[in-house]
Amino acid sequence: MRRKINIIGAGISGLSAGCYLQKIGFETQIFEKHSLAGGLCTGWKRNGYTINCSSHWIMGSDKGSSFYKMWSEIIDMKSIPFHNHDLKYDLELKTNTDKYGSKIFHFYTNLDKLEKYLIDIAPEDSEIIQTFIKKVRVFQNYDLPPIPQENSFLKATIEGMKMARYFPVLKLIREWNKETNFTFATKLKNPFLKESFQLLYDDDEVKMLVFALPLAFYDSKSAGYPIGGSLTLVNKLEETYKSLGGKINFNSDIQKIIIENNQATGIQYNENKVDNSDLTISTADWYFTLFNALEGKYITKTTTALKNQEKLKTFFSVVMFSIGINKDLGYLPHFFRFPLETEITSPDGTKYQRFEVHIYNYDKTLAPEGKTLMSICFYTNNGEFWINQRENDIENYKKLKNEFAEIVLQNLEKKIGINTEMIDMLDIATPATFLRYTNNWQGSTQGWMPGKNFMASPPVKLKIKGLNNFYYASHWNTPGGGIPVALKIGRDVTRLICKENNIKFKTK
Repeated sequence: MRRKINIIGAGISGLSAGCYLQKIGFETQIFEKHSLAGGLCTGWKRNGYTINCSSHWIMGSDKGSSFYKMWSEIIDMKSIPFHNHDLKYDLELKTNTDKYGSKIFHFYTNLDKLEKYLIDIAPEDSEIIQTFIKKVRVFQNYDLPPIPQENSFLKATIEGMKMARYFPVLKLIREWNKETNFTFATKLKNPFLKESFQLLYDDDEVKMLVFALPLAFYDSKSAGYPIGGSLTLVNKLEETYKSLGGKINFNSDIQKIIIENNQATGIQYNENKVDNSDLTISTADWYFTLFNALEGKYITKTTTALKNQEKLKTFFSVVMFSIGINKDLGYLPHFFRFPLETEITSPDGTKYQRFEVHIYNYDKTLAPEGKTLMSICFYTNNGEFWINQRENDIENYKKLKNEFAEIVLQNLEKKIGINTEMIDMLDIATPATFLRYTNNWQGSTQGWMPGKNFMASPPVKLKIKGLNNFYYASHWNTPGGGIPVALKIGRDVTRLICKENNIKFKTK
């Protein structure tokens, strides 16, 4: 008799785990709070436009990354059209100009083109530029991340020998774990290039690994954007899962995980409905799972430290303006940042000195013919403000959104001439929106921010001490999170379940 597994959450982790488990022969079903799959990897329709919420690039979109192998284990990646940007973004500086009198820094995705451009504008920094590009190329010599196999002792030994060749990568990761865009900028002589690196993340200090690793994948054309956005990827995963015999129960609001003698025996949902199972996997929000569904019964010192954000901080949330423009904006760069003449303040108190504008002029499927979808994101660490406003005074919540929109649109008109007459759709998603539809703690856009040590073991494990027949697998398991991490964690939890049940893990 096949073992039955209930999975909480139809995000990327839940769909990934469901696909792998169905392939192996388990009987699974997913319980999803929302009316559609995807979790944070989602989108929605407004006035003929498709708003893309999450997928701006997918690591493993083509050969050049082991993520491609993982994606290909459960979906046909060749059936998804991907767009690879030649220019990742344009960055307008506030102070310095290059030797041509331009304030625009161009971030190219092709390493040869980027190297040539950087040396042209900053010949005095040629040596450090060449060294940087050479180090980025190191990542391209390896299958990242390494995929462990279920092997015999002999094969495992050979596998271990293969893993030893990854030492140069580990050395580079350790090096760039200590280097940030700020410290790297101090080594540069050219004022224009120095300011450019300082502004890579809008005056935030970020580890160089976060910048360099994706660049290696951009160059190898294995980090493309899926045409159609997040929904394209999610729909493929959902199709695979259902074709393998899986079932998704939408609009299923989990009340609690049923525990008997420290064993998970099922779930309670939607006004006390019960569904029993041999095993339970939660791929839902970490805080909700531990403190609501499990009623805070399995709390450790680590859990408490995470809850209090002493060990790690949660990812920022976002106020996302999606704007439908009744004009083809193909003449503008698809992504650019620019300084504001006057600093603006969000209703939640966050101050902004720069705008980040994303124009989907490369994806015609997101807008009616002759029109363009535009997105402007304002990242905030005060998501609770928006959540509380919507919960306690929804009319004021709407008023604050509209007032913020007026400020945003005024600045947009000043910079690129987009006026209100050209706008035929405006959608404003706040941290309250993300919380309502995904239940992600504090309306965060992902999970934990990476800590100081990239090499540290994950703080959230697949198993909870003292609780049997239960697994936790989501983007919260690994700091940094993201779509590829969610895919991998679904695979990892399946491997663990196979190991504990003496079943051979297989992908075909």
